[in-house]
Amino acid sequence: MPKKVLFIVFFFSAFYLWSFDDLAHKAVFSSYTKSFTKENYQPIYTELRTSDSYDFPLKNPIINNLSTTVYNYFTAIKKKQSLLYYQKDNRTIEGHVLGGLDYYQDEDSENYYFLYYGFEVKAQYKNLFLSGKWWKGHTSENNDYANTNHLINSWVQPDDTKIYIDKIKGEIRYDFPKFGYLALTRGKLDIGSNIGGSIILNDQKTNDYSYLSYHYKFGAFSLDFAHASLIADSINTTGPSSISKIDAPEKYLVLHRFGWRPSKDFFIFVGEEVIYGNRSMDPNYFLPVGFWRITEHNLADRDNILIFAGGEYTPQENLTLYTNIIFDELSKSKIFTSWWGNKYAIQSGIMQRDIFTSPLFAWQKAGLEFTAIRPWIYTHKYLYTKVSNDNQPLGFADGANLLKYTFDTSLTFLNNKIAWNINASYMRQGSEGNNFSSNYEYEIDDTENYQASWLEGHITDTYKLKQELDFSFLYSHRLKISYEYKNVRSGDSESEIVVSYQTRF
Repeated sequence: MPKKVLFIVFFFSAFYLWSFDDLAHKAVFSSYTKSFTKENYQPIYTELRTSDSYDFPLKNPIINNLSTTVYNYFTAIKKKQSLLYYQKDNRTIEGHVLGGLDYYQDEDSENYYFLYYGFEVKAQYKNLFLSGKWWKGHTSENNDYANTNHLINSWVQPDDTKIYIDKIKGEIRYDFPKFGYLALTRGKLDIGSNIGGSIILNDQKTNDYSYLSYHYKFGAFSLDFAHASLIADSINTTGPSSISKIDAPEKYLVLHRFGWRPSKDFFIFVGEEVIYGNRSMDPNYFLPVGFWRITEHNLADRDNILIFAGGEYTPQENLTLYTNIIFDELSKSKIFTSWWGNKYAIQSGIMQRDIFTSPLFAWQKAGLEFTAIRPWIYTHKYLYTKVSNDNQPLGFADGANLLKYTFDTSLTFLNNKIAWNINASYMRQGSEGNNFSSNYEYEIDDTENYQASWLEGHITDTYKLKQELDFSFLYSHRLKISYEYKNVRSGDSESEIVVSYQTRF
């Protein structure tokens, strides 16, 4: 891609920067999830009722409460159902059981089922919040199709006929009014608004991890910090959790972000993320105010550090423009050359919301996004410092050395009872340095002079169409039907149909 065009896109986008202050929230995102098991966990805490309350289907009188609960479970459109709800003296606890069944089928009619069940609990006392959610299940088959599915980004245990899978998420958080919060979370972070995946830190293809985080706000400025514990990659290439990790080195992700919000519609941020390991947690990276690249130099240049920036701007209430940028080396003397060490990525897009609204039909949103990523950015010479977690990417989900154009839209029908989410993309990707698992010390003979142009290597053009219909006529039951189609210009194509059902009581 011509360098002048790339920098024009970046500098044009730089004038339209704004974002939510919190790391975990984004103004722009794709509503497409494919399956309920893919939904990212965002704890939603129960609002206090006007008076103390205790709901449980087996409380006295048992017959009346149980029959009412069963009737509401099968018929209620808006009435919230809980296995347990208790509130007294501003303390609440709410518990749910959940379960689901997914059906997967590819273009060759290879198929399998995934049956799961689990539990969710939420509790609150004043500014202290607790939440947890887990589910476990198994597939009906252990075939190549099931082994390569998106579900395999968690703990798995295969046998001859099935694959056993489980997940756990949760959070303990304390809010400081007007100042911020402190939290310990098991989940995933996704930084920067996007509709095709974050170039900074993505939540699409990796297992959950635990992290300590805090958000501190002082006037128009804010500071975010997170320190996560990751699973080091394995030299085994058959996927995550395929072998024992007992002897794997320690691996950590740490990041900090500084933000400035001069007005409610304008916010810019800059930050650093460091991946380090093969040692215990380093207290140097717990000092949030400072330039960690200098810290890393003083720690013998053994860690992987990347710098990111971006934000969003809302010139109108329903219109958002956003930009994200991340870079690694960027030698000043070689910045306008094709030196391979110029490793950076740029992402920019626009999203319009509430385009048309009526009781029968509403066009909720539509967005366009452009992503450009240089080769080698998510790689590193050490196995425990690659931008990954347990053999899964933490950088852009599609890898590097690419140009990608993404369109995303959502429509609803019958007063939001049916949602139609569509995500379409076209991507050109080169074969060199496009995967986080590459080791540039082995693959590049002369790292001082090696040149890598945009889309270096064999170029592949890929078209994807992803769409789903979400049905939510009853509060306790949800149904999702999705279809994905992928076509490579060489003639290869893949398709998949997923029917996902989930119940929550």
